[in-house]
Amino acid sequence: MIHEKNELILCKSLAKLIMNIALHHFRLVDTISKEGSLTKAASALHLTQSALSHQLKELEKELDIEVFHRQGKKLQLTEVGYRFLRSSEKILAEIRTLEEDINNYKNGKTGKLNISMQCYTAYHWLPGVIKDFKSQWPDININIVSDASRRPLEYLMRGDLDLGIVRTQMVNTQIVYEPIFEDRLICILPADHPLAKKAVIDICDFQDQELILALYDPSYQETPVIETLIQEQHVKPKTLNRIHYTDATIEMVNAGLGISVMADWIVKPYLPGKHIVTKPLHHSIAKRTWYAATCKDTPVIQNFLSCLKNHFCKTELLCNNVEEVATYPELRAI
Repeated sequence: MIHEKNELILCKSLAKLIMNIALHHFRLVDTISKEGSLTKAASALHLTQSALSHQLKELEKELDIEVFHRQGKKLQLTEVGYRFLRSSEKILAEIRTLEEDINNYKNGKTGKLNISMQCYTAYHWLPGVIKDFKSQWPDININIVSDASRRPLEYLMRGDLDLGIVRTQMVNTQIVYEPIFEDRLICILPADHPLAKKAVIDICDFQDQELILALYDPSYQETPVIETLIQEQHVKPKTLNRIHYTDATIEMVNAGLGISVMADWIVKPYLPGKHIVTKPLHHSIAKRTWYAATCKDTPVIQNFLSCLKNHFCKTELLCNNVEEVATYPELRAI
């Protein structure tokens, strides 16, 4: 019992001592040890010699022991002083590491970024953006939150997402939307389909057709533009199948089981080797704008936004130099 009481008293005394030792005391001992005199140490610490002497006396008074032996103008560490120096070196090294880590985080060199897109099958271009980003900021951990595809803005508001690439906007002053690119909806058909002879597909052409469209969540976003136009113009397809995956839709069209409508840039990677043609829809069907939605403004987010914009600008330049862009441009940057 007495031993435990003595240990408790010692721990309390040590805790009080540590609380009264400031960071500048560790720097002081470290610098004096390296410089060898108060004059040189004061110069290194940008202090007057008087101020430095006062800090040293303050420390020795707090410790109730000498840290340095005075030998004229030179100072020699005592045995306890050497022990204090070892702790100083460890503490100061950790402080320097902490300061570097904080500066790297503030400058966008380290950290993590959670991203998602309001489209299940539109990730084929994303690896290129991430590769470019990682080449400049290799210590940023990028996490693609696939579960947020259905409701990216809700994930964003909860803090589970840092950046969402969306086409649907929620009216909320906390969310900032920045235009990233535009796409265009096109019709995809079997090459031998009767409508493949037409130059432009109208909404009325979907009458009595086997139509395949993507799933959507009516509780979250507005009705897709194609379905809205079909309803407004009282067009009745023969069948309307909703399919979750793009590749499944492509294979059904390729097999002659129906026609579909998709964004140009989503369709393009699937076309080679397929018995499929693409046709533009009537110009009255507006293009869609995609936005980068964020709730925070950090260097990491801004750097990723720059990579996004750069990617789509390059894509636009590429599209302008290929003849097939008139049929299905991959992307049109804005």
